[in-house]
Amino acid sequence: MKRVIVFILLVVMTFTLASCTKKNAVMNNDELLATGWEDILAEAKGKTVNFYMWGGDANVNGLVDNDIQTAASEFGITINRVGVTNLSEAINKVAGEKQANKNEGGSVDLIWINGENFMTMKQGELLFGGWAEKLPSAELVNWNDPSIKNDMGYAVEGYESPWGTAQFQMIYDSAKINESDLPKNFQELERFAKENKGRFTYCAPPEFYGTRFIKQAVYELSGGFEKFSSPTITKEQFAELSKPAWDYLSELEPYLWREGETYPKSIGELNKLFNDGEIDFSVTLAGGGIHSAITSGQLPETAKVYCMDTSIADTNYVAIPYNSSAKAAAMVLANIILTPEMQAKNLELTGNAPAINYNNLTAVENIYRAMPSGTYIPPDELERTRKPEVSGYLNIFINELWEEKINS
Repeated sequence: MKRVIVFILLVVMTFTLASCTKKNAVMNNDELLATGWEDILAEAKGKTVNFYMWGGDANVNGLVDNDIQTAASEFGITINRVGVTNLSEAINKVAGEKQANKNEGGSVDLIWINGENFMTMKQGELLFGGWAEKLPSAELVNWNDPSIKNDMGYAVEGYESPWGTAQFQMIYDSAKINESDLPKNFQELERFAKENKGRFTYCAPPEFYGTRFIKQAVYELSGGFEKFSSPTITKEQFAELSKPAWDYLSELEPYLWREGETYPKSIGELNKLFNDGEIDFSVTLAGGGIHSAITSGQLPETAKVYCMDTSIADTNYVAIPYNSSAKAAAMVLANIILTPEMQAKNLELTGNAPAINYNNLTAVENIYRAMPSGTYIPPDELERTRKPEVSGYLNIFINELWEEKINS
């Protein structure tokens, strides 16, 4: 009898241990992609997500540490935000783990990313793919929009989920310039610069705002980016095709601030020149406008924003490394980021425009309604001027050619 009881106890313990092992097991990639959302929520509970991101924006940091963390806590998830000055730190960490065959239990669980960094990780097989359109909030995303479907020209293909959108806009002081006098294209900008010598300049590449300004000139003056779309294009080929833009920038230079002898090295320097009244224009990529920059004192109260006829837009995303130790929890965070409530909070706090279809979404519309007229561009107007960023790999060519042709 005792032997029978012992046998039964062993069987019960075996099934109990097997059940616990299954319960505590981490789903592999295929299981995560095949299972339902409720199972993903169960898998995510109790996990800590190491979220690597550029840490230089206090408003974005606060959004993650407070609002996103509060929402994540409802699902039992803790965020460990790791702020870096350059995302290459996170990319190199994942690449080093792959080289060391650490294919599970990685130290980076979620990363704020776009452009060439995304291309580097995707081509290096450093990312978990196929999950982004599985998120419940993903149905709010227009995946057919070229500026979302492609990340600076690189197909997203479910490897990253949108966070917000950015679009190049010009800032001017409405107390000094009439709206009717604003240059809407590069020919008009050249005329303005010649008639108002020293009142315009742009950031020196490789500063991102400077590279984007030049890219818009290339886009408009060289007939669009279609001719540059081949990933095998050489620097020499690009230089020849973009020659009208370089000729334009050369002719423009003597009429710039300090006659083009020096250029602002950062957007902070450009804004200071604008705030001090030395120049008439600054720029922003904040799709949600400049209201937060005005209220924080970074721009004068009379500052307003507008788009030129060519206005390059792109999307920023979150991605999950292939060896993340908390993939399910990272997916839940990505889903939280895409909810209308968090997209509205992102717009309110950072000026990062929504990456979702926000027509009739009250939480987002109310934020826009609360902004003073002229501090933001209505979404339909942004869409009218929007050109997709399709050539992130051309940045290196642009930066090098600017040094050779303009800054030499």
